[in-house]
Amino acid sequence: MKPISWINEHKNVWRVAALVLLPVAFLGPWAFDRVNVPAKYPCSPPNVRLEGDFCGVPLSGIQMSGWIIGGFVSMIVGLITGEVELAHRGFEFLLILLYSLFVFLLILPIINTILLILRRDRKRQQVFHMVVCGLNLGIGLLWGMSHYPRFFYALWGIWLYIVLIISALVWEALALAAGRKPSRGW
Repeated sequence: MKPISWINEHKNVWRVAALVLLPVAFLGPWAFDRVNVPAKYPCSPPNVRLEGDFCGVPLSGIQMSGWIIGGFVSMIVGLITGEVELAHRGFEFLLILLYSLFVFLLILPIINTILLILRRDRKRQQVFHMVVCGLNLGIGLLWGMSHYPRFFYALWGIWLYIVLIISALVWEALALAAGRKPSRGW
């Protein structure tokens, strides 16, 4: 049996595995909330001494996503009710909108994987899934490298997410290649 055909025959197995592990990655820590703790006092686990008088309290991807979505909803409600003026908070609104788009993109591979399992393979859907995973790889690396990369072991959630996205890209590319019919010359 060729390796490519094995990959194609078992694609739903690895898709289900990814579907199980992606929420686990979101439950894991993605960033730190900085808390002022004088250096003479220890940071007790799971907190990590970041620098000087600051400890980091790990925040899960779910918590961060909830805060970002909550900020977006709050801003929209404020605009509708007139409590927030776009002229005074335009840049903040654009920033919250961008972060909300990132959260949507980060969650989209879960939805795409469910659709790929249920609907079977459709070339366009596989390509769309690969494009989304490519975008998420960039977002994930940007996020992971900008939040204390020195403590990558403590922020295992974002790194698990990145590994899963890379795996999904590789597996889907192989499955897509295996699904093509070989050409018969000229």
